[in-house]
Amino acid sequence: MTLHVSVPPLGTADHQGRPLRRGDTLYYTGDPSTSLYRLEQGLLRAVRLTPQGRNLTVRHILPGDVFGEEALHGLTRSHQVIALTEAVISPIHTQRLNGDDLWNVTRSLSEQLQRVMNDGVHIQDGELRERIARYLLNLSSSSLGGRHTDGRRFVRATHELIAEGTGATRESVSKLIGEMRDDGLLAPAYRCITLQNELALRELAGV
Repeated sequence: MTLHVSVPPLGTADHQGRPLRRGDTLYYTGDPSTSLYRLEQGLLRAVRLTPQGRNLTVRHILPGDVFGEEALHGLTRSHQVIALTEAVISPIHTQRLNGDDLWNVTRSLSEQLQRVMNDGVHIQDGELRERIARYLLNLSSSSLGGRHTDGRRFVRATHELIAEGTGATRESVSKLIGEMRDDGLLAPAYRCITLQNELALRELAGV
C-alpha cells in the first residue's frame, strides 16, 4: 500500500476549509450527497457496516484525495466518513466544475480506486499476523504515524481500528498483537503501538 499526494488544488474548492476533530463524522451512510470534498490535511476513513454488524474500513482518505463521489450521481452517501486525526476538508461544488477540475477529480478517484484494490488484496492475502504487520506499516506513513526520539516509528491506533482495517475481530487482533509483543516485533501502549523491530515486520509483511 502506497501513501502519496498527487492531486493539485481545484479552483472550485473552498480554500478556507472546514476543520474536523479526531473522531468527528463528516457524514453517515444514507445522508444526502450535496457536494464533493477534498481532504487538505489529516487522515479520514470510510467505513461500512457489515451484515454481521461490524464496521469495516473500506477506504482511507489521504491529503489531496477528492471524495464524496456519490454527489456526481445524485445518490445518498454509501459510507460513513470519520476523521482519524485532526483534519481540514474543502467542499467542491459540482455545478462549478470546469474541464481541468473534472480531470483532477477523475485522476484522484482513479488513484483511490487503485489503492482500494491493492488494500483489498492486502487485507485478504495471508494470515492475520501478516495483515496486521502490513496495516501498521501502512499507517506509520500516514498522519497517524510518528517517530520516537530514538528513531523508532509508532502508530496511534487502537486494536479496534486495526481490526476494522484488516477485516478481523478485535479479540483476534488483540491476541496476535500480544504475541507480536512477546516476539519483540511491537511495543503496544494505550492507543499507541511502537514498531519495535521494523525490519522483521517488513519481512513478515512481505514488503
